[in-house]
Amino acid sequence: MRLILAGMLSILGIYAVAQSKLRCELQACVESPSVFEFDGGSFFPVRQPVKIEEGTYEFQLPASGNRFYYVGSNTQNLVPVILGEEELVVLKGDCRNFRGAIIESPVNEAYTQLKQKLNDLQSRHSTLNRQHQMAAGEGQEKAAAQLKALDEEKLALLETMEKQDPLLGKVAAINTFLSYQHNGGNYENEIDYFAKEYFHFVNFEDPAYQYLPWTFESFRSYTTTIISVGLPEEQQRAYLDGALAKMERGGLTHKLALSGVIATLKQKSNSNFVYFGQQFVDAFKDSDPSAAANMQAQIAQMKSFVVGGQAPDFTQSTPEGGEMSLSDLRGKIVLVDFWASWCGPCRRENPNVVRMYNKYKDKGFDILGVSLDKTHDRWLQAIEQDGLTWHHVSDLKGWSNEVAQSYGVRSIPHTILVDQEGRILARNLRGEALERKLEELFD
Repeated sequence: MRLILAGMLSILGIYAVAQSKLRCELQACVESPSVFEFDGGSFFPVRQPVKIEEGTYEFQLPASGNRFYYVGSNTQNLVPVILGEEELVVLKGDCRNFRGAIIESPVNEAYTQLKQKLNDLQSRHSTLNRQHQMAAGEGQEKAAAQLKALDEEKLALLETMEKQDPLLGKVAAINTFLSYQHNGGNYENEIDYFAKEYFHFVNFEDPAYQYLPWTFESFRSYTTTIISVGLPEEQQRAYLDGALAKMERGGLTHKLALSGVIATLKQKSNSNFVYFGQQFVDAFKDSDPSAAANMQAQIAQMKSFVVGGQAPDFTQSTPEGGEMSLSDLRGKIVLVDFWASWCGPCRRENPNVVRMYNKYKDKGFDILGVSLDKTHDRWLQAIEQDGLTWHHVSDLKGWSNEVAQSYGVRSIPHTILVDQEGRILARNLRGEALERKLEELFD
C-alpha cells in the first residue's frame, strides 16, 4: 500500500525529487554565497552552502513546487534563481557580479526567454499605443489593428506558459495587460481601465504569488503609473486600495504588494506614503514587529516632507556668499523652487514663475530658489538672464545638494509651497497648477 501511495505521489510530482540541489561554480570568491528569500521589505538568508572545492559550492533545498530564491554574496549582489522541482540547477559566474551569472536548468532558461518576450511585448505595446494616440484616420486604424493582434499574441503566450509551468504561468499572468482600445469599452477613460484591469489575469488568492518577486515589482510599476498621470491624491489612494483589496490582508502576498506600493510612494515623495505606511504597520505589527517599527520610523520622518507636515528648516549659501534659511521667510507663503542653470525644463518654466512672483509678491508671496548647480558663475548667470529677482541659495554640490536630498527631490524642476507657519501646502506645482493654487490663496 505504501509503495502504491508513493507511486501515486510521484506521478503527481509531489515527491518527484527528494531534494533540489543548486551547484554554484564561481570565480573570485572572497566569501561563500548564500541563498536568500525576499519578503518585500528585506532579503534574508535561508541556506548556507557546503563547499565542495575551491570555487564550487552546493545548496540543498527541500523538494517543492518551483519558486524564486536569490543567490549571492550579500543583499546588494544577488541573482534570482528558480528552485524546487529540478534535481540539479547549476549557476556559473563571478562572485563580484552575481547578476551576470549563467543559470543552467530548463525552467530558469525558459524564464529568461519569457522575460525577453515580455519586454518585447511591453515595448511594442507602448510604441503602438503612442502611434494610436498621435495618428488619425487610416493611421489610427492601422495602429488599432496592430494592438488587437498584439493582444492575441499576449494571450497566446499566457496560455503557453500556463501549460508549460505553473510558476511561469503566474509570471506571464501578472505581466499580461491588454489594450484599452479593444478592451476598455466599459470604462470612462483609459486610466480607469488601467487601474481596475491591470491585474485582470491574476488570482492573488493563489499562494504562489506570496513568493513571486513580480508581485512586488508589478505593484511598483502599477503605482508609478497611478501617481504619474495627474490624479488627485484621494483618487490615487482609492485605486491603490482597490488593487490591494484583491488579496488577504496581512498575508505574504499582501506584504509583497503593499511593500511595492510603499517603495514607489517613498521614492516619489508622495504624501500617500504615510497612509499606506500606516497600513503596513497595522497589518504586520504582530507578524513582523521589526519591519513594522522600521516603517513607523519612516512615517515619522516622512511626515515632515508631505502636505500638511512642517517643512524642515535649512540654511545654505546665497550667491553673494552670505547665508539664508527657509525660516527667514516665516510669515509669507513661500515657493521653494529646486532648479539649475543646466535644466532645460526649469529654464522654460522660469518665465511663468517670474509672472507669478510679480503678480503676488506684494501680497505676501515669496520664492526661495535652491540651485542644483556646481558652478557659481553659471548659477549667477542664469539668475540674471532669466530675471529671477527673488532669494537664492545653493551648496554647489549638484544632485548631492543637501536640501534636495533631505526633501527627496529626484527630478527638477520641483517645487514645495509652504504657508506662513512653515507647513507644506503642496508639492511639485508648476504652470497652470501653480497659478490656480496662488489664485486660491491670494485672490
